[in-house]
Amino acid sequence: MAIPKHSFIAWIIANEALMLKHKLFKLHISTDDLCCICLSQTETHIHLFSECIYSHQILQLLGTWLIADFSCHSILVSIANKRWSKLRKQVCTITILAAWYQIWNQRNEARLNGQVQRVENVVKCIKSSISQRFHHCKPQVISAKDTCWLSRVHLV
Repeated sequence: MAIPKHSFIAWIIANEALMLKHKLFKLHISTDDLCCICLSQTETHIHLFSECIYSHQILQLLGTWLIADFSCHSILVSIANKRWSKLRKQVCTITILAAWYQIWNQRNEARLNGQVQRVENVVKCIKSSISQRFHHCKPQVISAKDTCWLSRVHLV
């Protein structure tokens, strides 16, 4: 159900292969190793995608939307271990992948142009892409429990 470009970026993130500023600094390509968004911590994978105040706020709003807790470092493992339906796990997973993709885009905007979109605008964009993807790929049969959850999060 995931959008391919989101899956690709997530794979790179999982392998810690993005050229973030801490790596660029070690290679003497960057003059500092501070996060491009918050400018207060070293820009590592863990910081950028979970600890940065910007990404933390995005994940918190998305978690509230999907009635889930997206606050842990190993968020995908946490989702996989939940006693949720397969559909709910899929929707939460593709939401995290979309969030990571948008955070990466905003990081690049900050690095190149010195500006980022407001958290609310990024969350709105993520919700829209998830809603479109869900309606494009939704299963033929949805359980009553999933239908109830989907209506609470406004995906049906």
